[in-house]
Amino acid sequence: MLKIGALLAEAGRLAKRSKLRIGPLIAVGILTLVLCLGVGSLYVGWGPGSSLTGVGYVAMGIGLAAAILLGVGLALLIHHDKRGR
Repeated sequence: MLKIGALLAEAGRLAKRSKLRIGPLIAVGILTLVLCLGVGSLYVGWGPGSSLTGVGYVAMGIGLAAAILLGVGLALLIHHDKRGR
């Protein structure tokens, strides 16, 4: 049976490890900004003779959503794997 002191020491060690790091947060913010700027410039800069049907917009939306969900899912898997160790 574990002593209360050992449990408190373990809880303190875990609390110290879970500090929020600002570097990855800034990196994700910058990458999100770059993605938004790219999508915005693509939307604004689409050629005047080019046209896209409603089905094309739906397909691009589904592809974008799938890519975002895949990225989030992989990030969650990696994060979950690191916490399990």
